[in-house]
Amino acid sequence: MILDSISSPSDLKLLSLPDLSILCSELRNEIIRITSRNGGHLGSNLGAIELTVAAHFVFNCPIDRFIFDVGHQAYSHKLLTGRRKLMENLRELGGASGFPDPAESEFDHFIAGHASTSISAAVGIARARDLKKLTFRIVSILGDGSMSGGMIYEAMNNAAGLKDFVVILNDNQMSISESVGAMRTYLSRLMRSKKYLTLRKKVRNLLNSIPIKLSKCLEGIVRNSLAVIEGNNIFEELGFHYIGPVDGHNLQELIEVFQNVRDIANYKPVIIHAITQKGKGYMVAENDITKLHGLEKSPDQKYSDIFGKKIVELARQDERIVCITAAMKNGCGLVEFAKQFPERFFDVGIAEEHAVTFAAGLAMEGIKPFVCIYSTFLQRAFDQIYHDVILQDLCVRFVIDKAGFPGTDGKTHAGLYDIALFQHFEHITILSPSSKKDLEDFLEMMAADITHPIAIRFPKSPAFDHDRPVLEPGNSEILIISTGDMSNVIHRAIGHRRCKPTTWNVKSIKPFDFDTFISLAEIHQRILVLEEGVFGGVSNVILERLTTDGLSDILKKIKFINAGKEMILPSSREEQLNSIISRLSDAIN
Repeated sequence: MILDSISSPSDLKLLSLPDLSILCSELRNEIIRITSRNGGHLGSNLGAIELTVAAHFVFNCPIDRFIFDVGHQAYSHKLLTGRRKLMENLRELGGASGFPDPAESEFDHFIAGHASTSISAAVGIARARDLKKLTFRIVSILGDGSMSGGMIYEAMNNAAGLKDFVVILNDNQMSISESVGAMRTYLSRLMRSKKYLTLRKKVRNLLNSIPIKLSKCLEGIVRNSLAVIEGNNIFEELGFHYIGPVDGHNLQELIEVFQNVRDIANYKPVIIHAITQKGKGYMVAENDITKLHGLEKSPDQKYSDIFGKKIVELARQDERIVCITAAMKNGCGLVEFAKQFPERFFDVGIAEEHAVTFAAGLAMEGIKPFVCIYSTFLQRAFDQIYHDVILQDLCVRFVIDKAGFPGTDGKTHAGLYDIALFQHFEHITILSPSSKKDLEDFLEMMAADITHPIAIRFPKSPAFDHDRPVLEPGNSEILIISTGDMSNVIHRAIGHRRCKPTTWNVKSIKPFDFDTFISLAEIHQRILVLEEGVFGGVSNVILERLTTDGLSDILKKIKFINAGKEMILPSSREEQLNSIISRLSDAIN
């Protein structure tokens, strides 16, 4: 295998074009093999192989900085940069992260678990390079719907005039689900503009054949003339030299384009519009690019599945219910809702800030918006949640998916901060189910004519069918307080102990029932507070209240157990929970 001889991109540069093509096939097979066993992002990586190989062949990483956006298209990059052994344990303890991470390799220059960040980071790196009077190229590799995120345009607005700055737009017309919005339509129009592109190429060739001073004088006139034919090119208007569309799976064409760009980019930023196919080379993934965007090991019914079924039932009963998501229709269980109620389903693309303020506008007019976003992505909309929802006390319903431990997605997707984010906001209720029935009951509550904003958070785990009691009296001196799904962790930690602690499953994180807490705390000698989040949730409420009220005797009894270093390690959710179980068992003893 040619891949066996590749330990760094320098090895790649010695290969012929036919050998590079064989290498692409080997990378494709390797990624299919690894993700079939370990899970991970399949479709996006299969579509980015030729782009990655060509970029490494032409540019000089790690001296040249490669900034991925989003990072789940970087598996072939990792395989080509000395991490093949780590990739055997992809997204597992001791293995490679599913995303680029500078802590893992010198070939990774920026963490990239979220989308639409690469150009902003690259502009910062470019400005630093110029201030330090260094010389290297910066290559941003966009993909999977990143162009629907507003940060991209904020960054491009500040990139004009940068030299040795290249953006590769990996356009597969997809994020996890199909890309949406006007930008997708615009990119599709550029793809179809054969007449424009043919004329544009001829004019560019003409400009290249005349003296450079005259060429620069004529360039503005030519651009305006071409705009009359096809309309302005937004990238050109933002100060980029636009090249494309090009075939993102044609190695020879890509290499030639990238080599030419090395010269063009020394006087203005360049964007290369490459058309790719998600799941390329694997027929199963090509035929179902949404389902095979990523592979999961667990087939069990998850909370998001239950949410998806219940919200359809509620929407049939109330036409004011609408659902909003940020490029996560499938991940948030909204496929059936979108099919049943297309006029009441809004996928805003990778634009969480807009999703929240959009929902606030709907709520202002009496609509019942359910904003369905992963916990890790909702962090982006902190200001909008506070300024546009909380300050106006609008009845926006937040459905916070994948809250808690991230499992194999690792630290970039940790859903551990939403409780702390919401906890100190006025008016809002925060609910945390521990079973299928809890979730269904809470959704019915949220669908009612409530008067304040409300949030429900649930984890990336199978949903239990049983409904545990809120309070289970024990026969020992220990009280264990848990929130949501952590009640199931408690029972695993208790096991078959003869002396069972009292357990209190707190399903309303805010408001927190402090009176019940005091009554239970007074009759127990030791108190353990267990949360699937960072400090700032129920633990913080209890500590703050006890301190304020001067209840130091109760405070001395308490031990807080929440997310620690296990959140940052690439490992399964089960392994992360086992760490919590171990710490809880030790505390009980």
